[in-house]
Amino acid sequence: MFDRGDHDALVLDIDLGSGPNGFDLAELILRKSPSTAVVFLTSLPDPRFAERDSKGLPKGVAYLRKSNVSNVSLVIEALDAVLRGTRVGDFRHDREPDRPLAGLTRKQVRVMRLAASGQTNSQIAQECGVSVNAIDDTIGRAFQSLRVEGMVEGNVRVAAVRRFLEVAGGRTGMPARHAETA
Repeated sequence: MFDRGDHDALVLDIDLGSGPNGFDLAELILRKSPSTAVVFLTSLPDPRFAERDSKGLPKGVAYLRKSNVSNVSLVIEALDAVLRGTRVGDFRHDREPDRPLAGLTRKQVRVMRLAASGQTNSQIAQECGVSVNAIDDTIGRAFQSLRVEGMVEGNVRVAAVRRFLEVAGGRTGMPARHAETA
């Protein structure tokens, strides 16, 4: 479909449902048409939530969080900046230090995603190829970042997973029934 037109720019969400995500699609299009401007418009705080790194995004792309876009003029400004190759850094919400869950490391995001999918610490340790103690430590540090470590009532793990899902948009790659019970 892309080959049927002469496109200058692409505004793309990262979460496209099951299968390839927006990063995959952008990389494919940029291989075919390297001069295409790309603006990611997403609910994900940053690429870590799609198992990517901000540094690994194609050069010159914009990354806008939907929660930070109050009107269409911001999207238009980002498109203009990416098309011209100027001020692109002004449109990288994934690099803002106050973005949701900025304090979590990429490893903590991965472990929290696995916890949100219903896996036990033992299962997570096996999948990550580390000890259960290492996962316990990672989850403990994530709980501190999520500010749930001092809770007296309720299950701290459930509270942390709920907080993670709120910020991550509820997407973990898990079936919806797990998200409801997490």
